[in-house]
Amino acid sequence: MITTRVVVVALGALLAAQLSPSVSAQRAPAAMQPIVGTWQLSGLERGSSAQSLARVPNPVGMLIQSGNGYVIEIVSQAARPATLNASEQFTTYQAFWGTTTVEGATASYHVDGHLDPGRMGQRFTRSFERKGTQLVLTDTAAGGGTVTRATWERIPELEALPDWQEPVVGFWQWTGAGLLNAAGTNLRPAYRDPSVIVYTPTGHMAVLYLGPPGRKPFAGPTPTPDEARAAWQGSVSYYGTYIVQPKTRTMFHYQLGAANPTAVGGSFMRNFEIKEPQVTLIFPPTTLDGQQVRNTLTLKRLAGVRDMWPDFRR
Repeated sequence: MITTRVVVVALGALLAAQLSPSVSAQRAPAAMQPIVGTWQLSGLERGSSAQSLARVPNPVGMLIQSGNGYVIEIVSQAARPATLNASEQFTTYQAFWGTTTVEGATASYHVDGHLDPGRMGQRFTRSFERKGTQLVLTDTAAGGGTVTRATWERIPELEALPDWQEPVVGFWQWTGAGLLNAAGTNLRPAYRDPSVIVYTPTGHMAVLYLGPPGRKPFAGPTPTPDEARAAWQGSVSYYGTYIVQPKTRTMFHYQLGAANPTAVGGSFMRNFEIKEPQVTLIFPPTTLDGQQVRNTLTLKRLAGVRDMWPDFRR
């Protein structure tokens, strides 16, 4: 029994050494520290002014903020019915990723990727207040529009982050994909607007893979079903939990919320390979024109475990 334990520990240490991210161990800038972490949406209010805020029923969502400024946010509603049309799906599920800077009690955001093509590249600000494990973010639309106040509850990091999980943790930006055959030939390359997948030290994850470049902004503030369908074509977005299996280098994603209401509660399996600063995610095999192929994604690291968890110590 002792020998077996030694072998398992040695295997974990060897895998961690092979995959260890080259990220410096430094604390997040002091201004950023109040908002860094993995956050679960616990309350959402909207109104025409700060004095007329009304609670939004059944809000769910995830906010992930790294110490080096990367952010992904998904806001939705629980129990969205499968009968929603494309426009209704869009208005009940919002997702963006980008970068953040903080000055005082104000956070400024640059949108690198958004499900709404009209929001790509935009900038906006929010005021924030940290109350223990709660983070309250308030934003007002330009021109005195709708006020939104979101209350987020911080999810604690794993008490013992496994060695083999540490290299996976981080923000990863999509760089390429396609259907590869056994010879490694990409038979069907894929292209996307700026996209990310994020794995946190709490055991949670979020993904925002956008459709190909050229998505058109909506004509009005609310998309028609055809506009929403076109904007979402080829996009994938969900959040949930994940498990890493080190021997087979596989990951399992469990969906707690998703752009597609019918996907909630589902799961995915992915093989992975990490060669810093790149990760490759490999889907289960399928066939294309009689050949066995595997959908293969490559992503580059934007943030590592010490950016996601500034107090992390091994």
